[in-house]
Amino acid sequence: MVRLSTMDDTAIRWRSASYSNVGKVRQCNEDSFLDKTESGIWAIADGMGGHEAGDVASQTIVKRLNELTPRAYISDYTDLVEDCLLEINRELLEYSRTELNGLTIGSTVVCMIARGNLGVALWVGDSRLYRLRGDDFVQLTKDHSEVQRLVDEGVISREQAEKSAFKNVLTRAMGAHDVVEIDINAFDVKEGDRYLLCSDGVYNELEEAQLIELTKCKNFNKITDKLTTACLSTPARDNFTFIVIQSY
Repeated sequence: MVRLSTMDDTAIRWRSASYSNVGKVRQCNEDSFLDKTESGIWAIADGMGGHEAGDVASQTIVKRLNELTPRAYISDYTDLVEDCLLEINRELLEYSRTELNGLTIGSTVVCMIARGNLGVALWVGDSRLYRLRGDDFVQLTKDHSEVQRLVDEGVISREQAEKSAFKNVLTRAMGAHDVVEIDINAFDVKEGDRYLLCSDGVYNELEEAQLIELTKCKNFNKITDKLTTACLSTPARDNFTFIVIQSY
């Protein structure tokens, strides 16, 4: 599924490109995404592999976020999205109890909202948001994973983390516990910025240098094809989903 869209804003205009693919190994695509440029909200949810109904979890997150009525002020919008995610967490736990005999149903989520020259990231798990500004490519989210904890504590290096057996072990996920902690990061937006939201099926297969080169693509309308081709040129062992957003 591919979507291109544009939104007018008083200070900043936006356009976006998005795509999701099952990959080469998995039978089911447990990723879901929301590309709602006209409302200034974008999100990716990655259903937890190996758990029952991971696709239901990710689809529930995206469906509920899509139903939100946008707010004019980003602080109000942030509160709305955060409250929605907390409610979704409760819904997933209830679904687990009533429909799955208590088996865990879980998902990551990364969400970006924007108003004028301000942006906010909200996330749980290891789906990511990056920003490309000129030649500066930074990760605006921090993975909730065991390997990230080991890096933070200085137990292993970032290079070792790439090969760690704990690479896919999450420390937080939607639907995993009665209370979920949602991380929030506010940031400034400038004309010409590009933002990349992606599931781990993208960044686990592509090197950061490739992500930078692909996100920089001069012809925005070709970004979807180029990123998809790059992902499918790898073993593509997982579902992969991305949204590229540009301010202009």
